[in-house]
Amino acid sequence: MKLHVSIHDIPLTENTNDLQLETSVARAREEHEALKNELRSIYEQACVVRNDPEEKRLNREIRQLHDCVKLFMKHWAAHTQWEESELFPQAATFLGAEPDLFLLMEQEYELADQYLRTFMRALEKARYPIGHEEASKMASYLIQAYAVLNNRFREEDEIMLDLTDRSNAYGF
Repeated sequence: MKLHVSIHDIPLTENTNDLQLETSVARAREEHEALKNELRSIYEQACVVRNDPEEKRLNREIRQLHDCVKLFMKHWAAHTQWEESELFPQAATFLGAEPDLFLLMEQEYELADQYLRTFMRALEKARYPIGHEEASKMASYLIQAYAVLNNRFREEDEIMLDLTDRSNAYGF
């Protein structure tokens, strides 16, 4: 008697696809909240760095900011890889759209990634102690990344809402 059934042995039905989409949307919302919280913290720290005239404290803060950005980039990379491989194809199928619909999102992610990496490179090349003007310039890259990503997350959240609304309209 076989008690264990592999998920691969279960035939895919419309309900299974809907459940997968619902699970993916829930995961995306959860990950977006965590990423937005990290991003908001980075933004607030970048603003502090830009406004802090005291060089010793400023240098400590910018090193801490480096660690936060590095951790955020790790979390964000995992999230975007999952979105591109699972969520976006599911959403495109459900919405009846081409995966190219998400091309703009990828381009905005690349722009934000460039800002984050420019900050990291500038900080790695910097000579300590970092002066206020240089630190302010570095922090500006993070503020630009924040603006791009904050907008991107907001638009993705709207897509999630659309997916949920359409799913509910069909009784799923």
